[in-house]
Formats: sequence, structure tokens, C-alpha cells
Amino acid sequence: MRYLLLLALVVPLFVSCFKDEEHIDVDPAMLYGSWQQTNGTPFQWTFRSNGTGSRVNYNEFDPDDENNGAFSWTLDRDELDTWFQGTSGLFDNHQGYTIKEITSTSMKWKDNADRTMYFNKL
Repeated sequence: MRYLLLLALVVPLFVSCFKDEEHIDVDPAMLYGSWQQTNGTPFQWTFRSNGTGSRVNYNEFDPDDENNGAFSWTLDRDELDTWFQGTSGLFDNHQGYTIKEITSTSMKWKDNADRTMYFNKL
């Protein structure tokens, strides 16, 4: 019986050491509008309230570049998923991001390759 009591006290200590990564609750309305990426490729991202958007590299605009163009998006807490329109016309090119910080003027996210990107609201 003592062992069960000891186990009941010790197990929660170990479980609490392995917390999930903390998530933030992002209001989708915070994304609406255009954002200029300030590091890496200078993409301008535009998020619309209907779940669509566009991404354009104005420094090297090429309409056939798969990194430019239309996308659809969803947001679950801080997990932003985008699906870019491929050459087939389908929105089948998935890219995922985790929003780490967002204010009315700036945003920071990490992509699936753990690269951090910074943005200013336009």
C-alpha cells in the first residue's frame, strides 16, 4: 500500500517535467491584412478573412515561381497551415508554421524546418 501511495506522489512529478510546448491562442483577425517579411526572402504575405491569401516576392517577381501566388489558410490556436495553388490549379502544396508572437504591428513564426521568420504589418 505504501508503494502505491509513493507511486501516486512521484509519477505526477515526472509527468510535469515533460510538458507540451506552450501554445498561444491567436485570433485569426490578427492575421488579416498584409505582412512584409523582414528577414530572408522579402515576401509580402496577405491574409484575407475568407481563408485565402497571396504571397509575393516583389524583389524578384516571377508569376511562374511556385513561391509566389495564391494560397488558402487555416489557423488552429497558433498553428498556421497554408496550401499553395500548384500548376494543376489545386491547392495542394502544404506549408505549416507556428506563430510564436503576434501584435498589431509585428509577427514572428517558425516554419516546419524550425526557421524563424519576422514580419511587419503593412
